[in-house]
Amino acid sequence: MTAQQIKKTREHAPFQPFTVHVSDQRKFEIRHPDFLWVVTGDRRIGVADKNGAVELIDLVRVTSLTVNGSRES
Repeated sequence: MTAQQIKKTREHAPFQPFTVHVSDQRKFEIRHPDFLWVVTGDRRIGVADKNGAVELIDLVRVTSLTVNGSRES
């Protein structure tokens, strides 16, 4: 997955919630565009949950995105 693919999904107007799938089978629900950011100059994304917990994920571990049931890989 590339940073551009993730940015395109996050910046789609109107915003549609989506899920980030990673190689260890975890999923991160992105319910608002502020819950995900691409780290500038790096190959990582940051995701935050509704409680404010943050996790940095290397882009090579992102296997796909699911938007409204449609999977993008």
